[in-house]
Amino acid sequence: MLDGADRVVRGARNLSSAGRGLADQRRGPGADLEAASAARPWGHDDIGRGFDRRYRPVERQVLDALAQLAAYVESLGKAVERSTDGMDRGGRTGEIREGVAKEAHP
Repeated sequence: MLDGADRVVRGARNLSSAGRGLADQRRGPGADLEAASAARPWGHDDIGRGFDRRYRPVERQVLDALAQLAAYVESLGKAVERSTDGMDRGGRTGEIREGVAKEAHP
């Protein structure tokens, strides 16, 4: 059975891993979507230009948000893991370092 500190470290590492997974989605399928839409498959006529004018800013916003979320989730996991530095093997907290939460929010 895991003690408190080990459970926190495992959870923190899972959180960091989830952030890396989100980043992989942005770099993989997100980049594929971006490349496909750059070709403007909806056409270059008036309707296609109108769609492009409304779609592309939203696409950019969503992909940028995904990248930011990925970075935040990964850094939050790292900050949680650093916060265990003050925990003893019984899971009790010792002195918590100032600024851990601030470091997790870039």
